[in-house]
Amino acid sequence: MATAPFTAEEELLAKLTDPSIPDDAATSLPNELSCPVLDAMYAHLHIVARKSSSHIDALHEHVRKGRKIRITENPALHLVWFYDSVFVKPLPPQLLSYEFWNSNLAPPSPNRPLALGFVRSYAYLIRHRSDFLIAQQESLIPASTTMKHGDFVQFIKKFKAIPDASVSRRWQFGQFRLSRLNWAVRLLQPSVPGHRGLLHRLFYQEQYWQTGQFVHEFAAPLLFAFATLTLILAAMQVVLAARPDDPWPAFAAVSTWFSAITIIALLVLIVLIVTILLVILMCQIGFAVRNPH
Repeated sequence: MATAPFTAEEELLAKLTDPSIPDDAATSLPNELSCPVLDAMYAHLHIVARKSSSHIDALHEHVRKGRKIRITENPALHLVWFYDSVFVKPLPPQLLSYEFWNSNLAPPSPNRPLALGFVRSYAYLIRHRSDFLIAQQESLIPASTTMKHGDFVQFIKKFKAIPDASVSRRWQFGQFRLSRLNWAVRLLQPSVPGHRGLLHRLFYQEQYWQTGQFVHEFAAPLLFAFATLTLILAAMQVVLAARPDDPWPAFAAVSTWFSAITIIALLVLIVLIVTILLVILMCQIGFAVRNPH
């Protein structure tokens, strides 16, 4: 019984010059396609992203928005964008094979929802001929001398019709902004095997490899908060100074408490920042000691 979402005539693998399917293609599918952290945060992901599987910019739209397409083999980074970059995982060649689907992805295989959702994302990434050419140029689809845009359209249209109920949790969403995922991890603290340590509690994906870059991540919001508090305190001083002979007791009391709370909060924040930097430094030193070569 055929279980592939496409027909044997629509498969693209037979038209490729070098499929290069590894021997462990079937057993490595979970590592190739799973997104455990996103799955663990599924119930709250709507806070940081639109819950729409079609919320995926086509490749030409990413280019128009000034984002550079960066290849990743980490499925958790597929369709995650960060300022001027968007991470895209190339389409594994085995998922273009009719026989591979029938042999390894038949229901109730737990890998089937992963594969359906991942391939479906390419139905939105590649919507036009220009997207197809970009995908070829960036090596997102397997190299071929015979596969045409029309061939890909016939193959991928079956995946676009797949409902969210048939795909894994991650693929019920589209693309994500990395900065928002980082904050989601900090607030939700998802528990995922193999994702331990301070950095996994602070970042969905670390993008900074120097302490100075880490400080820069938090500099803008901290400076904004500092400037806001400074303006509020200055305004309070002006109000109190403008009425030396006719004091406003309630306002004076509020100003006193607000000033004291602000001072305490700033001291706590400074201690927290210094502590985090020291912990990061110790983690880096510990990693260097454990991995001398």
